[in-house]
This record gives sequence, C-alpha cells and structure tokens, in this order.
Amino acid sequence: MEAKPTSQTSTQTIRFNKRLENAVIPSIESADALLYTLVGVVFLGAAAGMLGFSVWSFPANVESPDLGGFPYAIITLINDLLLVMIIMEVLRTVLSYLAERGGSLRPFLFIASISATRRILAIGAQMSVAGDKLTPERFQQSMIDLCVNAGVILALAVALYLLGKRADAGV
Repeated sequence: MEAKPTSQTSTQTIRFNKRLENAVIPSIESADALLYTLVGVVFLGAAAGMLGFSVWSFPANVESPDLGGFPYAIITLINDLLLVMIIMEVLRTVLSYLAERGGSLRPFLFIASISATRRILAIGAQMSVAGDKLTPERFQQSMIDLCVNAGVILALAVALYLLGKRADAGV
C-alpha cells in the first residue's frame, strides 16, 4: 500500500514537470530568438555605420599628407571594409542560428581569417607610414606579429579544408 501513493506521486510529478517544461521552454526560446534578432539588427546598423564612415573619411585621409596621403587612405579603407566584412559575418552567424536553431564553426573560422588578414594589413600600413623611423625592435616585433598572423591564417585554412572534407564525407 505504501508503494502505490509513491508511484502515483511520482507520476504526478513527472506530468507536472512535463507541463512546466512545455510551458517554459517555448517562452525562453522565444525570448532567445528576440534577443538574437535585436543583436542582429544592432550588427546590421554597426556595419552600415562603419561602411558609411569609411566612405566618408576616405577623401579626408587622401588629402592628409600628415597621415601618409593616398597609400594610407587606401590601406585604411581596406582595413575598415574588412571590419565591415567581419561584422557582416557575425551577423550571418546570428541569422544562421535563428534559421537553424544551432551554431556552426565555419562562420567563426571565416571571421578569424578576415581578422588575421586585417591585422596583417594594419601592420603593413604602420610599417609603411613609419618608413625610415622604424626602430629595429619595432621592425622585429612587426615581423613576429606578421608571422604569427600568417600562421593563424594557414591553420584556419587547414581547419576550413578539414571541415569541408568532413561535410563531404557526411559525418
């Protein structure tokens, strides 16, 4: 007789937990989707703002001989456009999450590749602007930084290749 109330109580508890789960989880998932959507809108605004700023500041950078003139302006524009691409890749990741309800590693590898490329361009710009004023220590540090970023790009390329092979194999 003792076992029956415990079994009935256990069944009632399981039913209550399932009802609670069925009520709470959709609400949390809706709030999650809403927050991801808001984050996506902010990323879109940030990318549009950065693109507008890049185009707007380009003529001023070209006309500024103190900053390095046209070469510096081009490098700065490319750097800014790569930042816009990074922001857009993050936005694509958010959109992918919303569409598939799951994440993927591939967009983050693309973002990291673009970021490393952007850093290489920034180092090149700094070195070209510094010109003859570049100290041997700063030159060495820049070379190490360039090599590390090149290694990162190589490792990311291998990772993307392996992910592609994995997808082709259907794993």
